[in-house]
Amino acid sequence: MTPGKPLDTHPRSIAKSISYRVLSVAVDYTVAYFFTHNIALSAGIVLFVDTYSTILYYMHERIWAHIRWGRRPA
Repeated sequence: MTPGKPLDTHPRSIAKSISYRVLSVAVDYTVAYFFTHNIALSAGIVLFVDTYSTILYYMHERIWAHIRWGRRPA
């Protein structure tokens, strides 16, 4: 492990972001449909929210990749 270098690679962070978003989309759609009872509106809500959430999660993940707190030495 090189000091200051994150343990996770960019492709790993992207894969984690995508897998999390797939789960999140399913849950978000179910909740949106429960409240709206409208397929198109629910899909629009999910598309909007999950697009910016995916970007935010990736940025959050990359920031945490540089924080050494709570990690054990490799």
